[in-house]
Amino acid sequence: MKTTLQNFTFFIVLTLCTIPLSVAQSWEYVGSPGFSTGIVSYISMALNSADKPYVAFRGGSGNFSHIQVMKFDGSAWIGVGQPDFSAQMVSDISLAFSNTDEPYVSYTDHGNGYKATLMKFDGTNWVNVGIPGFSTGGTQFTSLAFSNSGEPFVAFADFSFSEKATVMKFNGTDWVYVGSPGFSAGKANFISFKFSNNDVPHISYRDFGNSEKATVMKFDGTNWVDVGTPGFSTGKAWDTSLAFSSNNEPYLAFDDSTEDSSVMKFDGTNWVNVGTPGYSGSGQDYISLALNSNDDPYVAYSDGSYLYWGTVKKFNGSSWETVGSQGFSNEQIYYTSLAINSNNEPIVAFSDTGYGYQLSVMKFTSTMSVQDNEVSKVSLYPNPANDLVTLSNLPYGETHIKVFDITGKEVFSNNANTGIETIDTTNFSNGIYMVRIAHKEKITYKKLVISN
Repeated sequence: MKTTLQNFTFFIVLTLCTIPLSVAQSWEYVGSPGFSTGIVSYISMALNSADKPYVAFRGGSGNFSHIQVMKFDGSAWIGVGQPDFSAQMVSDISLAFSNTDEPYVSYTDHGNGYKATLMKFDGTNWVNVGIPGFSTGGTQFTSLAFSNSGEPFVAFADFSFSEKATVMKFNGTDWVYVGSPGFSAGKANFISFKFSNNDVPHISYRDFGNSEKATVMKFDGTNWVDVGTPGFSTGKAWDTSLAFSSNNEPYLAFDDSTEDSSVMKFDGTNWVNVGTPGYSGSGQDYISLALNSNDDPYVAYSDGSYLYWGTVKKFNGSSWETVGSQGFSNEQIYYTSLAINSNNEPIVAFSDTGYGYQLSVMKFTSTMSVQDNEVSKVSLYPNPANDLVTLSNLPYGETHIKVFDITGKEVFSNNANTGIETIDTTNFSNGIYMVRIAHKEKITYKKLVISN
């Protein structure tokens, strides 16, 4: 993962100088925020055929290194089968549903020599699909997808072949190679594996055989072949995330070391930019891509230009626009996973630092509530401020107020129960601050300038 704090202060200042003074939110928690029992990582989310979100992750229960799966039942998050069902520690988790709506998870299995393991939920228990640790050697970056006929395929960086890309499938009896193992030109990192709608398996990755740039390959029935030019990104690629349009055009989102977050698609001949490259600003991590039913691409990420809080952007046909508000999450986020439901609502799962790195899921709804309008009407004055600043028009009921400096450090926190709150800024250093105002899970942000 690229260092997230590179040039941190510079980009925070730029962002705070350009954000609007008040932004109403339409992002809402799905169930309770921070609903896991403990710290989580390696998050993977998928929706079943009924649009119910399931999330697989490491940690969150009695053993913080094992795997757990939870689902939202319409009112609360509940466990799917037993918690901590892996034999040992896991990493690189990937969750997907079979054609019969059964949840499957692949992962790097630390208890089996770091080999790949696939398990499924049979309605009662999590059971192995084939032998656990089915790969020849150790693996990283496992990624799971199903063919149209229902066969599970797992792609991974294969330590038996110098960390090159390998794909295997379960044929109902055994795990077998799809094409040759170790087929990439060099070591493969940040693997994303998907099927096109016409059932062609594709893999994207950071290609160490091509200057660590982005490469996409597909299986033609016999061999793995390049889709367009290998190493097509401008710079080194992190966090590749692959998706397909309804007409089978592959889209790839990634963090480009020269242009920051970018999305490209293959037009049949070349890889071309979708909108302006580097649309996100600098310092983004944990990129996740999905397309809605109208083929509009959405990207979720930890936004380094906004305190590493969560941001989702959508391409509207001509430019990238922010979905809701930039930095919609409660605090910094990690391990983002994006899905879009049948109503074209984006849903994001993430490790939420605002709730002790526990698991939160948020959904964007386009209908603004009364509380959205109320919280956006809060006034802040004087601005610039000297020794005191006042917040007025606070909504009825308890309102949570926090102030952050440009490094992301919290310098003030209070719960207000009246319509006015006064903050003593005498000890604040000169500079730019962000004021966060939260009421009933609706959030707005204000820029505050201190000039003593």
